[in-house]
Amino acid sequence: MGKWAYDIARKRNDAEFELVDIADFNLPLLDEPMPPMFGQYSDNHTRAGSAKIASFNGFVFVTPEYNHGTCAALKNAIDFLYQKWTNKAAGFIRYGGPVPSRGTARTIPNGSRQKLQWLIGTAVP
Repeated sequence: MGKWAYDIARKRNDAEFELVDIADFNLPLLDEPMPPMFGQYSDNHTRAGSAKIASFNGFVFVTPEYNHGTCAALKNAIDFLYQKWTNKAAGFIRYGGPVPSRGTARTIPNGSRQKLQWLIGTAVP
């Protein structure tokens, strides 16, 4: 699904797009000694993921939706790299649910949700 969205997006000439898979950063479940909101990362995997996310002005999240919520890997990455997502545009392409839903967007933590500038949630049947 991510490659499908990327192939469509890169046809545009008014923005640059890059396909990033959060799995490439191998972020464990909150293993940093400081809370993510401080952005003081000590582990190399966190610093690498943080630098990549910080380099973007906005995001299109492509994510499966289960039980009206996003996948654990995306939720963990948003929590883990909290500071780097803030005050940037965000949109969602979700798949896996039978009907359009805002469940994915609702499962993003309130603090992050308030600081991401929401665009649109899209259901792909």
